[in-house]
Amino acid sequence: MRRFLATALAAALASCSYAEDPKPDPAPAAEKIIKFPGGGRVLTRQKRVEIDGLAIYPTRAPIELFACATNGKEHEAIFSLECVPQDVHFALLIFGLKQKSDYPDKKGPQGLGDPAKPVGDRVMIWVEWEVDGKKHRVRAEDLLEYGPPANKRTMPRAGWTFAGSEVWERLDPDTNEKTGETIYMANRERTLIATLHDPTSVLDNPLTSGGDDRMLHPNFEALPPRGTKIVLAIELPTDEERAEMTKVEKEADDEYAKKIEKDWKDIEEAAPDQKGAEPVQDDGGPKAGEKK
Repeated sequence: MRRFLATALAAALASCSYAEDPKPDPAPAAEKIIKFPGGGRVLTRQKRVEIDGLAIYPTRAPIELFACATNGKEHEAIFSLECVPQDVHFALLIFGLKQKSDYPDKKGPQGLGDPAKPVGDRVMIWVEWEVDGKKHRVRAEDLLEYGPPANKRTMPRAGWTFAGSEVWERLDPDTNEKTGETIYMANRERTLIATLHDPTSVLDNPLTSGGDDRMLHPNFEALPPRGTKIVLAIELPTDEERAEMTKVEKEADDEYAKKIEKDWKDIEEAAPDQKGAEPVQDDGGPKAGEKK
């Protein structure tokens, strides 16, 4: 997998022409910026990947993706990004990050919603935008509501796992034999950053609760208005930040196993039982508050 991506990376580079958090210092004059043809750019000195996009989040329901590429599952995502997912994968390899294929003894999620935790190095994700002359820079986790609605909290700041998308071998439709060609699944599915564990996504939710499709919703109180242009930034954490994310991850996993799963069960048991309920018929008579 890494050899395949390294070869493709060389070709790509050759063709390249709400608490508010502090924004990184402006790029120094000597900063080298690599622009990818499909969208997105790498700031090599800052070890930062930037992707332009739009705020879309069309639903208050639980979502599967924090961000998809344009024309992806936009009904399941908060942001739509102007990029080719494979380019983002290449960009992270530039910084020497390890992905799932670098850990052959660890499998990670095998399907959508698999509770197995994704495997790979950790990154931080920020979303930046400007509205009415005011600039905002917010951690991705703070833009997501977490757990049962009554909790009124945001996703634990555990960062995101660079798992790297699956690569499938293409089969001949007539003979069902391998053709020697491969399909980078994130490109086909347009999946970039998953909230619900997804082996086709480039980046994935590191928490055990990422296998639970009820856990994450858009945080409307912190998000920019729909249609707002944004920049999504992927950054490498410091050693201290990485240690803090590991601590947060463990605490969140322990809480999910010991408490949150029970909270959901209590909610389900308290919900009215709709089984056997008779549909209400309109007999043409007066409604409540109406005179005969």
